[in-house]
Amino acid sequence: MRKAVYGSLFLSVVHSILFFGQDLGISVLLFAIPTVFLLITMLKKHNKIKNEKALYLTIPILLLSSTYLFFNNEFFNVVNMMAIPILLGTMIVWATVDTFKVRTLLGKSINLVIGSLEFIPNALKIIKAAFLFKNNSEEIKNKKIKQIGIGVLCSLPLLVIILALLISADGIFANMFGGIYDQIMYIFNIEFWLRVILAGIVTIYLVCIIYNIVFKESTLNSEKSGSFTWNLKVDGTIVNTVLTIINVVYLLFSSIQILYVLRYLFINPLSIAGDFEFAKYARQGFFQLMFVSFINFVIIIITNSNNKEKNVENKYTKIMNVLMAVFTIIIAVSAFMRMSLYEREYGYTFLRLMVYVILITEIIMIIPTIVYIIKGKFNIFKTYFIIAITMYTVVNFINIDATIARKNVNRYIEQNDISAKREIDFSYLRYNTGTDAIPEIVRLYNNVSDEKLKREINNYLYNQYNAVKEESNWQQFNISKQRAKDILKEMNLSYIQYNYKNDSRYYEYL
Repeated sequence: MRKAVYGSLFLSVVHSILFFGQDLGISVLLFAIPTVFLLITMLKKHNKIKNEKALYLTIPILLLSSTYLFFNNEFFNVVNMMAIPILLGTMIVWATVDTFKVRTLLGKSINLVIGSLEFIPNALKIIKAAFLFKNNSEEIKNKKIKQIGIGVLCSLPLLVIILALLISADGIFANMFGGIYDQIMYIFNIEFWLRVILAGIVTIYLVCIIYNIVFKESTLNSEKSGSFTWNLKVDGTIVNTVLTIINVVYLLFSSIQILYVLRYLFINPLSIAGDFEFAKYARQGFFQLMFVSFINFVIIIITNSNNKEKNVENKYTKIMNVLMAVFTIIIAVSAFMRMSLYEREYGYTFLRLMVYVILITEIIMIIPTIVYIIKGKFNIFKTYFIIAITMYTVVNFINIDATIARKNVNRYIEQNDISAKREIDFSYLRYNTGTDAIPEIVRLYNNVSDEKLKREINNYLYNQYNAVKEESNWQQFNISKQRAKDILKEMNLSYIQYNYKNDSRYYEYL
C-alpha cells in the first residue's frame, strides 16, 4: 500500500495546485489523467479487475474532463462535476464485479463513496507505515530525521514571533532580516495552511477508497453488497389483458399523431397547432413522450421477465410489447415535428435543443428494447447505460451555446422576405450563452441594421471583452475564452452610453 499512499499524496498536492482558489479549466483534465491512472494501476496490481470492459469508461471520463478546456457552457460545467466522479466510481465497481447489474453497481458505488470513510483509522496506519523503513538501521536513521523534523516544525511559530519582535526593536536588524521575515510570512499564511489541510483530507480519503477496493474483507468486496432479489410473478392472462388495453389506447393516440404529421407535411404546418398555443402544443408532445416512454420501458422489462416459458401466452406478450415500442417511436417522431414547428416560430434555446437530444436517445433505446423483447438474452440495463453515457458525452461536444447562437442568427439574417423577418431574442443570447457563442454574436453584430439592437450588442461584447481580457492563471486556461478574447480584441469596441430605461424593451428584461 506504500505506492497507494505516495500516489494519493501526489494527487492531493496536484489537486491543491490545480484547484485551490482557481476557476475550472485545463486543470480538470490534468487532474483526471493521473487519478484514472492511479486507480487502474491499483486495481491491476491487486488483481481486482474481473471485467476489462469497464475500463472503457475512461474514454467518456477523460472526454468530459476535456470539455473544461474546449468549451464554456455553464450547465455542463456544473453537471459534469457530478457526472465525472459518478462515472469514475462506476468504472471501479464495474471492473471489480463479474457481471453488469444495476442494483449491484448502485449499492457498491454508494459503498465506495461513503462506506470508504469507515476505513479512516486503517488509512492513517497505512500512511504512517508508508513513511517508516523496515530494517533497524534505517529505522534509527528515520527516527532521527523524524525528531529533527518535529523540532523544525516546533521552532517555526517561535521563530516568527521572535523575528517580529527583533525587527520592530532594531532598525538595522530589520533592514538585514526584514525580507526573510516577509518571505516566511508570505509562505506560511492562512492559504498555505488551508492547502495543507485540504491536501491531508484528500490523501486520507483516496487511501480509504483504495483500501476499500483492495481489502478482501471490505464491504465493497463482499458478494452480499448491493444484493437484491427480483421475484415478481403475475399470471400471464392478467399481463396480456393489461397490455392489450394499453395498446388499444396507444393505437388511438398514435393514429392521431400520424394524422398531425401528415397534415404538417402535406397541408399547412400551422394547421397542426389549431387553437393550441405553440409553446403548450410543443411541450405537450414532449412530456407525453417522456411519460409514455417511461411507462412503456418499465412495462416491457417487467412483463418480459415475468414469464420465460415458451408458450402461446408468452408469444402474445412479446407481440404486445413490440407494438408498444413501435407506438413509442410514433409518438417520438410526432413530438420531434412539433418541436421543430415551435422553434421555427420562436427560435432556439438550450431546453429546446435538449428536447431533440432526449428524443433521439429515447428512439435509439427503443431499438435494443425490441431486440430484448424478441430474444431476451442480453443485459438491457447495460445497453441503456452505454447509450445514455454515449449520448451525454456527444452532446457535450456539440458546443450547444454556439449552435443555439448560430441557428438564431441564421434565422434572423437568412430571410428572403424582408416583410416576414422575425425578431431575434438577443436578451436570451446575452443572459443564457457564454463565450462559446461570441463568434456568432459578432456575426450578428456585423449584419444587424437595427441601431438600438446594434448598440445593445456592442455594449455586451465590450463587457465580455473586459471579462475575458484579464490575465488568468494557467490552471484556468480555456480555449473558448481565449478565442473570444482574440476576436474581441481585434474589434476594439468602445462602450456606448445609453439610457435603457427609455427603451420599451427594458421592461421585458425585468
